[in-house]
Amino acid sequence: MRLNLKIKIDFETKEKASIFFKSIKPELEEKFERSEIKIFQNKNILKIEIIAVDKTAARASLNSIMKPLKLFNELDKLKGV
Repeated sequence: MRLNLKIKIDFETKEKASIFFKSIKPELEEKFERSEIKIFQNKNILKIEIIAVDKTAARASLNSIMKPLKLFNELDKLKGV
């Protein structure tokens, strides 16, 4: 079984999308045995594609995006305080 997840994240601004894109891209350039993550930016939108051989690999790859995204969001909230 092969899984293909496509995720679209809309940021408030192009600058915020760029900051997150630049912060996560180096980690995603690593080669993984059971999954592949591709990330693209178009203005304030990030498109992420995860291709995995099984559910476990897909979930791990999704977590590798979601954890930094959650942290980025929390830091952005603190910055606004």
